Amino acid sequence: MQIIACTEEHQDRLTEIWLLSVRRTLSDLDPSDIQFYARLFREEILDRLEVHAVRGRFGGELTGFIAMKDSKVELLVVHPHYQGQGVANALLDHVSQRGELAVDVGDQTPDIYEFYQSFGFVESGRSDSAASGRAGSTVHLLRPGLDAQTGVS
Repeated sequence: MQIIACTEEHQDRLTEIWLLSVRRTLSDLDPSDIQFYARLFREEILDRLEVHAVRGRFGGELTGFIAMKDSKVELLVVHPHYQGQGVANALLDHVSQRGELAVDVGDQTPDIYEFYQSFGFVESGRSDSAASGRAGSTVHLLRPGLDAQTGVS
């Protein structure tokens, strides 16, 4: 696996991976909502966030990506065909050189919460999501930096 910094040339593949993931995990979304978010994704993802992706062996296609804003994971998406093959772990390891990582998940998504816990994230707090129009609350998770995890200073 090779990790690359994404540019505009990768936008179509990133959008494809993101759409496959959304359709698989958020099957109750209205198709018009999906198209709205897809357009928003395409227009803003590379402009607002630092995006890294895993490229398959031998210069193959992109298999997953992580979008970061400073030390916060904004998106971590793996193509369904490549899930369970270490892509997410490789991406998280790649960005963990920044130190402590943060991510927010909805309390209505226990699978995602457990996913991040399996990578060493721990709950650091909660906030009410009612202001954003979503039901439930947002769970704030942190993953200590490698120095804190290993006791190295």
